[in-house]
Amino acid sequence: MSTTEAKLSRSWLGEVDLKPIADAVGTPFFVYSEARLRDNVRRVHDAAAAAGLGDRVELYVPFFPNSNPHVLRPLHDMGVGLLLQLPGEHQVLGRFGFDRFIVSPGHVSDGEIDYWSATGYPTFLSSLDEIAHALRTGAPSISARIDSLDSGKPGIKYGELDMLSALLNQHGRDLECFEVYCGSGNSREDMIGIIEQMFTIFEKHFPTAKSINFAGGHGFVYEEWDAEDKHFDWHMYFQALRETADRMGVPEHVRFLFEPARDVLADVGALVLGVKRDVITNPVSSLVPTDGSRMLMPSAQLRDRRHNVVFLDAELREIPEGDCVTQAALRGRTILRHDYILPGEYAVPAAVDATSHVVILDVGAYCATQHMEFLNVPPAAEVLVDVSGTAHLVTERGPDLDKWRHLLDEKKELAG
Repeated sequence: MSTTEAKLSRSWLGEVDLKPIADAVGTPFFVYSEARLRDNVRRVHDAAAAAGLGDRVELYVPFFPNSNPHVLRPLHDMGVGLLLQLPGEHQVLGRFGFDRFIVSPGHVSDGEIDYWSATGYPTFLSSLDEIAHALRTGAPSISARIDSLDSGKPGIKYGELDMLSALLNQHGRDLECFEVYCGSGNSREDMIGIIEQMFTIFEKHFPTAKSINFAGGHGFVYEEWDAEDKHFDWHMYFQALRETADRMGVPEHVRFLFEPARDVLADVGALVLGVKRDVITNPVSSLVPTDGSRMLMPSAQLRDRRHNVVFLDAELREIPEGDCVTQAALRGRTILRHDYILPGEYAVPAAVDATSHVVILDVGAYCATQHMEFLNVPPAAEVLVDVSGTAHLVTERGPDLDKWRHLLDEKKELAG
């Protein structure tokens, strides 16, 4: 990419006037695109239809990577469900009219199993004891989460599958669905390799299951700029799924569930920060002091993930990188030694000063929702840009003495 090429033009942000948003809510703020979310869902649906799987594929996007009902509302409109973990999530989403769910709660108490049984939603239980309780209490359906990696995460292990089959037989019940945890951020080749493993479990242990949940793990490449390079190749994946299902004789009535998170949500969001001083250079490092914090999106540091960034001027117009740049780290606002918003250093244009801003791209998943209540850093405001280009405040920042995320009952249109 040329150093003079406008980077935001390759993103939906190129069509958004960020200045009035910043004037209205201040920085830092997260901003999300409804249009981008709808495009991402259509891409998956279109790929499933092209492979002849349109009627068999169901999407359930996990709620926890971006737990803002306003942002996720288009999923409901497009027939996409949500994956829940906690009863509180179910209660919040009920207030916003969501009604299509599956549940993958980790290890839970008998009382929580009873809660989910009463809802009737498919609930993927993670131990033989939990499934035994659901069977004893007459749960309407039985589904299981299998840990294919023996990773220590919640999930019935491979060595327990025969025992699970025997337990179901004792009660005269069939498994409704099983999901397999296979790790996160996998490549297309990794995910295709898992397909036959899933169908082997179906064939050997649960041939009467009505559906198979391939869960998540579909990779997203944060370092790329163009959408076709960032996103998972669903066309090739679904074609491989179709061919493998036909070869292994998986009945046509068996449905395939998926839990895409990063691929659907990541490039829906961006974080806009204010630069608070000119670039600081000292004998140790060069720094861009911002009003952000790693507390706003700790996953970047935890995962050592380098998001793409763009620097903006006082009017929130892109600053060309040019040939004169400084390599500097993005410093957070607290005194914490490790309060760097992203790992490593970034190329900072010479024109960046105390009036500038910086945009961090692809923060729609595992960012705002992971805000850490530490060092009194208040959460950032959240703004949703609808398909008409109108911006709406959906989460207030709250006063400086209040650290809680202020989810609004109704979105609030921002004046242009």
